[in-house]
Amino acid sequence: GVNGGILRNGSLPENFIVVNPQFGNVGLSGNNGNSTYNALETQITKRISHGLSGQFSYTYSKTLGDTGGIRDPRNRQLSKGLLSIDRPHIFKAYMTYDVPFGSRGGMLGNTPSWVRQIIGGWQVAPSFSWASGSPLSFASNVGTSMYLRPGAADANTVDLVGALPADLQQVQVGANGVVQYFRGLSTKAAPQPNFGGDPTLPTRFTNQVVVDSAGNIIFQNPQPGKTGNTAQNLPGFRGPSNLGFDMSLNKQVRIREGWNLSFRADAVRLLNTPIWGNPNTNINGTSFGTITTASGSRTITLNVRLDF
Repeated sequence: GVNGGILRNGSLPENFIVVNPQFGNVGLSGNNGNSTYNALETQITKRISHGLSGQFSYTYSKTLGDTGGIRDPRNRQLSKGLLSIDRPHIFKAYMTYDVPFGSRGGMLGNTPSWVRQIIGGWQVAPSFSWASGSPLSFASNVGTSMYLRPGAADANTVDLVGALPADLQQVQVGANGVVQYFRGLSTKAAPQPNFGGDPTLPTRFTNQVVVDSAGNIIFQNPQPGKTGNTAQNLPGFRGPSNLGFDMSLNKQVRIREGWNLSFRADAVRLLNTPIWGNPNTNINGTSFGTITTASGSRTITLNVRLDF
């Protein structure tokens, strides 16, 4: 051995780490993360008959996994929950229908040929979709815990300390154009802590709390050294759902043998209703509970095609 047995018979003992002085630090990466997806999938199909075909599907699912950095190494469950891609309910349906006007044996089938050219050959194809909103996290964005990696304060959640109002999640467009999502909740300045017991110390304290309409505190920032007691992607709290309704209209005209003309109109988001983005959930921000993004404007595309 050498100097207390570091070397024994020319080999290193167990748990002995050789440090290479050219490296300042060493990072350890592992495959500790995991996710699970469970779903019930149903589908009903209508095969084409009498010019009608269609399909309806419904998926009921749940997606769990690691939601982001380790918030507390002593409580790994804080880092597991609903993933942002979780959508428990998804409905989809589509249909195609050849309108029976002007065809032989159909409605107005005995009209002159020029009339049948106008009223016949139409096909309508609507489609519908609806999906649950994405799960939400109520964030404090304050690095109260030493376990939050540098720059990851936005992964910190809040403490739930009061009873939540009923029917909390509703999109409300105010007269001033501001869109609110959490009905009955608002923010105010948090009680100022005692900074060392010296009232003469200059302070700048910007933390906020979330209160209900009666002024009761519902959410607050976690205490120093702690992480929030709510999960990331908190169960039961979701952003606005996604509704889609599209429509296509197609018209076929036979010019002569081997020559066909088609007119097609496609309308995406036919209802022209907004698809709201997720609300701001940072309780220390100036726009808590407001929705500032939206999509879903109607788009219509016209197409003419000649086949010969």
